[in-house]
Amino acid sequence: MHRATPLNSSLRSYSAGGARGVVDQVDDSKFLQEMAGNFMHNETRKGCEAPQNYGFTSVVFDAEKDAQGKIKSAAEHFTSFMGGSRSFPIAMMDDRRHRLFKLDKGDTAMFRGRGDKQQFHLTKDGGFWTAPQDKTVRMHLVQQDSESNSTMDQGGGSSGGGSAGGQAATRDAGGSSSGGSAQQGGQQQQKRGQQSLYKDGQKSPLFVEVTKDKTRMGGNQCHLALADGNTYLHCHTDKKVYVGAEAGKASFDYLVTLSGPCVNSLGKIG
Repeated sequence: MHRATPLNSSLRSYSAGGARGVVDQVDDSKFLQEMAGNFMHNETRKGCEAPQNYGFTSVVFDAEKDAQGKIKSAAEHFTSFMGGSRSFPIAMMDDRRHRLFKLDKGDTAMFRGRGDKQQFHLTKDGGFWTAPQDKTVRMHLVQQDSESNSTMDQGGGSSGGGSAGGQAATRDAGGSSSGGSAQQGGQQQQKRGQQSLYKDGQKSPLFVEVTKDKTRMGGNQCHLALADGNTYLHCHTDKKVYVGAEAGKASFDYLVTLSGPCVNSLGKIG
């Protein structure tokens, strides 16, 4: 039987029970985000897994350092060691330098760095998406269709040796994003993760966008409607603008100005 003295138990609880420290940097290229940072005095670690809530993800800023490389300001981590083993740290991170605080009870929010002033805030008065005037607020559709959420691909890939359901299922080997875990003799390959699509969306013609210079919307057809459900301004695929109703639901004729008739704008008759 293992002999556990009070001193021995206290030391084990102190060293294996948990830790807090500062975050040097985060690697978000892995299938599960990893953190590198400081723990106890003269103890640094890297490759610490940092799981996040499903549907939400964030990447804290790197630490700010002096000329000698000493950390002066950084996000913080709060780490537990699974099973009391210091070889299995799991980190949770927050950053008091940028945290959105002084919210009302019940509020939820997402935010970027304090200098970016970008916030998506759900309050008792409603939801507010806020950004400074030198940024772009854009909602768009990427020109792709949705796909199945199944993470298993039928295929003929090989497992490459080792246990497919063990280590490969919990963390990627060597951090290669081109891997995936082959299972059932290579007949199925597990797909993991997804990449950001906002850059693809920036190229999409299907959007609503607000900048300091203009507010734009784009699509195959654009309608401005009132609460009665009726369209009163319709930008049509025939490259004409219909004023007063939706094209095809009323009679129209070209609008006329003091200088002559419009070439692409029609008004509802009656």
